[in-house]
Amino acid sequence: MTDRTISPSLRAAVDRVIPAGRRAGGWAGGVGRYLETAGAELDWARPLLVALADRLDGLAGGDFAGLDTERQDALLAALEHDPEAEREFAALRRLCWEGFYAASPDNPEPVGLELVGFRAVPPGVTPVEPDLVPDAGPSGVTRAYDAIVVGSGPGGGVAAQVLTAAGRTVLVVERAPRLPNAALRGDHLHGKRAAVYGVTVGPGPGHPRVAQLPEGDRLLDGTDDSWLYGLNAFAMGGGTRIWQGMAWRFLPEDFRMRSEYGNPDGASLADWPVDYDAMEPYYSRAERELGVAGEEGGLTGRTPRSAPYPMPAFGTERAREVLAAAAEGLGWGWGPIPLALNSVPHDGRPACVRCPQCVGHACPVNAKNGSHNTFLPRAVATGRCTVLYDAEVLEVRDGVDRAGVTLVAGASAGAPVELEVTADVVVVAAGAVETARLLLASGLGNDQVGRHLHDHRFVTMLSRMDEPVKPYVGPGHSVATLDHVHGDTIPWGGGVLVDLMSLLPLTHATAPPPGVPGWGAGHRDWMSGDRAKQFGVFGMGQEIPMPTSRVTLADARDRWGRPGAALRKLVHRTSVEVEDGMAAQGERWLLAAGAHDVRRQRAGATASAAGEHSCGTARMAASPAAGATDPFGRLWGSRRVVVCDSSLHPTNGSVNPTLTIVANAYRVAEALAAEWVR
Repeated sequence: MTDRTISPSLRAAVDRVIPAGRRAGGWAGGVGRYLETAGAELDWARPLLVALADRLDGLAGGDFAGLDTERQDALLAALEHDPEAEREFAALRRLCWEGFYAASPDNPEPVGLELVGFRAVPPGVTPVEPDLVPDAGPSGVTRAYDAIVVGSGPGGGVAAQVLTAAGRTVLVVERAPRLPNAALRGDHLHGKRAAVYGVTVGPGPGHPRVAQLPEGDRLLDGTDDSWLYGLNAFAMGGGTRIWQGMAWRFLPEDFRMRSEYGNPDGASLADWPVDYDAMEPYYSRAERELGVAGEEGGLTGRTPRSAPYPMPAFGTERAREVLAAAAEGLGWGWGPIPLALNSVPHDGRPACVRCPQCVGHACPVNAKNGSHNTFLPRAVATGRCTVLYDAEVLEVRDGVDRAGVTLVAGASAGAPVELEVTADVVVVAAGAVETARLLLASGLGNDQVGRHLHDHRFVTMLSRMDEPVKPYVGPGHSVATLDHVHGDTIPWGGGVLVDLMSLLPLTHATAPPPGVPGWGAGHRDWMSGDRAKQFGVFGMGQEIPMPTSRVTLADARDRWGRPGAALRKLVHRTSVEVEDGMAAQGERWLLAAGAHDVRRQRAGATASAAGEHSCGTARMAASPAAGATDPFGRLWGSRRVVVCDSSLHPTNGSVNPTLTIVANAYRVAEALAAEWVR
């Protein structure tokens, strides 16, 4: 860092954007440290900051830092609306918010977090570092197994558990290195949801994707905008390593969407080749073996159950009480959200400590349940499961006598090794984008592979309450209503409405509501005061699939010479109707709860290249004409390749899909174990 960048004038400007009050101002409160330690990530900002400091000195007659604060504020206010200085001033504000209100590895406790009452780890809690399943390394891989499982997320983890329990030897191949939980939490600039810079659970450089957008193609690398690249977690355990754990069952109607609603022009709605009754035993097993905390009542009436939840629901909080009373006033049902988190000590691990950054971060005490600490450890405990981290499958091969893969291991260590491994069966569970890309790059499957890429539709309704109702206490979402799922109020299956989780301080600082000053003492005082009265409702609804929304192969090549994924994601008009319906009902709920200034958050285009709930790209069907796999995940046209992840979902329901991924994976893996291919 040059002395010119860290100039007295820039420091003075920072301290006017975030002036000192009861606590230190911007520079001493974290911005100075951030600017000194951020390295190349702030290269975009440094020329703009130097230009801003020079401009301020020029306006001040040579020494902006020497002016009184009233005059400094006046000059900054003038520059805020000066077209010539617009980019420079925006860089200053962004620097301030990132350095003062966001935790990062080199700036873990900026003053802004204390100012707003954010504690990443609650007082008295000592983080623990659980042991992940061991890494065999390239030298520990033999050349033949009964099954090779590509991916360690919920689908792959279940497949490994079921097949090893059936006596099969299994190799699990995971792309990510063996990162500890500490590396996957507490970073608000690189976390999966923050995505300001490169993402800690992203694939890293050398993994291109092409987003085929209406305005033209955009080439992305694995360190780019995670919202556009695809919010898929690359980590041991997949998305379950850093999810919040909402563990819903799909409703019976979700398995027969085409029968319920028909198929609108341009869409590809389909019924599942399995119904709720057939899935119910697997849902009960999934809740038991994953570990779900829930409550029978207002949210379970339309999903008959053969077993209770293994843990009680999380205790109440003010947000739940306020929205529950409002729901009852509207005549709506409601209940606590089922979560795959330990509400009490469970499975040899402690209860959740209710930290405020559950979503997108690894758990500080290992109370978050996922493939990494349930299914995979059980598979490894049999002695028949080998796990290979930091390894990428380049090709899957199907054959009459054997299947196999070509993979590269050890790249992060700087010594990549190419291996050829054979098996009776290859189970592909790499997620809806990477599963389709790998199958296409391997020349496997029919024309349905990669098609019908879809996710969910999301709506956020924001408002202001008279008193704070959502403090920085986890795990996040707490209360929901399912009355607008397959009801009369929202078309095409509708969606679930839940309370909005507490947003990270950086999110609030960057986008305050109308009427809040954009910087200065007014902004600081709002952050430490009325910000806590911000409250919202979040809607997640059906996205209607389209055959033209798909994963194909891009011309761009990855570091091994394989084609990357090209993603084309379109939005059907019916999906927009679902969004609008959720917005209307979310507004009703907030108004009934006494909220003011209700507004819908708008975030530009409604489409993204791929979302964190992406599915459908190898969907199950009774015939090759209707899908990519048979009803048990076997790829049409192949003998020894089975898909076992969200790619199989013909439709995605109106709730988080992970419990359904797990339940369906048990069904698929049990069928595979029972009808083994020799």
